[in-house]
Amino acid sequence: MRHWAMHHDTFTASLVAGTPSMNATWSYRGRKQHVSAGQMQLMEPGEAHATTSVSEPASFFVIWWHPDVLTRAAESLGVRGAVHLKVAQTDHPLLRASFRGLFSAVQQADDSALIEQRLFDSTLQLLELYGERRPPSRPPGTHPAMSRVRARLHDEFTETLSLERLADEVGLSKYHVARCFKEATGVAPHQYQKLLRLQSARRHIERGLCVREAAAAAGFADEAHLSRSFRDWLGVSPGTWRKARASKATFIQTLPPAE
Repeated sequence: MRHWAMHHDTFTASLVAGTPSMNATWSYRGRKQHVSAGQMQLMEPGEAHATTSVSEPASFFVIWWHPDVLTRAAESLGVRGAVHLKVAQTDHPLLRASFRGLFSAVQQADDSALIEQRLFDSTLQLLELYGERRPPSRPPGTHPAMSRVRARLHDEFTETLSLERLADEVGLSKYHVARCFKEATGVAPHQYQKLLRLQSARRHIERGLCVREAAAAAGFADEAHLSRSFRDWLGVSPGTWRKARASKATFIQTLPPAE
């Protein structure tokens, strides 16, 4: 039931599960989206989304691809250059069936070769249906200065960047920046910056840093601040996340080079 926001540094596909009556709204690519059980949400690196309402509890099976992995997969299909997913969500029966098959293999967890093959098949199915090489343009109707605000937040997410300072740099009022930025990304500038910090801290933890070191590297005041924010974000403490990552087998998909 939690309303949550996420900034992505990966390509992401989420298969939504719940009762037939479950429905939710989420903000992404400058638009309010409606999603229900059985549909899939598709997201790209460098973008944020936020859940704005949900009628009843839902769960999600989520796959994250490092951008380089999806680029190599696209090249194997003859798509070269920056990969773009044409839609934000879909209920295509072939794609849903492919990801349900992958989910079933992961649940059984006793055949790594099957998991690898179904991940491979699902990845290619996604790209065949919705992948293209055209780089995405900014969402229609969004202010062109918002790309500069986003770039500044990415470049200096560990620093204190006030709304007034961001507005001065693009020559707009802070009220205009706040409104336009949320329309473009689904979250406020300060929330976007916090998501960047959390994503950075998560990656540092996954690479072996302790919580204290990850907090300092990602711009948090201290370990306690990161722990509170991390639990609010993902529902578990950073220590729990680190232990779970260490205890699970990791299956690495090696894709063939493009011909």
